[in-house]
Amino acid sequence: MWSKTLSAGVVLLVGLIACTASDPVATQPEAGRGAETPEDAVADLVEFLNTPDFTAASGLVVPGQAAVASLVEGATFAEVAAAVEGGDAAVASNFWAGFAQGAGGFLAGLVTTGNGPIVKEGGLEFHTVEVTLDDGSSRQMLTRDVDGFRVDLFASFGGGLADKMIPPVERLINSQTDDAAIIVPVLKTIVPSLLVAANQPNMTPRAVQDILRLVELITRVS
Repeated sequence: MWSKTLSAGVVLLVGLIACTASDPVATQPEAGRGAETPEDAVADLVEFLNTPDFTAASGLVVPGQAAVASLVEGATFAEVAAAVEGGDAAVASNFWAGFAQGAGGFLAGLVTTGNGPIVKEGGLEFHTVEVTLDDGSSRQMLTRDVDGFRVDLFASFGGGLADKMIPPVERLINSQTDDAAIIVPVLKTIVPSLLVAANQPNMTPRAVQDILRLVELITRVS
C-alpha cells in the first residue's frame, strides 16, 4: 500500500475522458514495458500525470485502446487506423495530455491503493486496484498484464466512454472501408473489458445499457 499526491483531475477522469489535447505530441514515444504490479501501474500513472509526463503515461495504457478511444474525441477513421497500424503511443500521450488540460489545475491530495480481486472475462485476467482518496471516497481501476501491467481504459472507464463510442462505431461498421477493416478487430478485443466495466460497482443502469449496446454493435460484425 502506498500514498502519493493525486491530481483532483484523476477523480474526474470518467467525466473528462473525452477531452483532447490542443497541441500534438512532437515525437512518437516508445511504448516500453508496463509496470511491475497492478498497484504500480496506477501509482506510476498518478505520478506521471502530476509531473506531468504524458509520454511516460502513454506506456501505461493497454496497447490499441487509446487509438480506438480517440473515436469519442472526433478522430477520423483514417487517423485511428494509422494509429492502430503504427502503434498508438503518441495517441495515448495525447489522450492523457487532453485529460490534464480538461481537468485544469492540479490540486494536491492523498491517495491510497490496495490490491483488489482478479476478475476473469473472455479468457483474460483483470487485476483490480482499489483507490481510496483522503476524503474517504473510493473507486476501482482495472489493469492487465500486457508486457507489464497497464491500465485498461475500457474496463476502468467504460461507463464514461460507451455512450460516446456508439455513434462513431455505428458509422464505422456501416462504412465497410479499408480503415474499418483495420479498426474493427481492435474493437473486438475491448469486448471483455466492456463486460467487466458493466459489472463494476456503482455503475448506473443507463451506463450498463450503453455498454451492452456498444458490445452488441461490435460483436454483430462477422
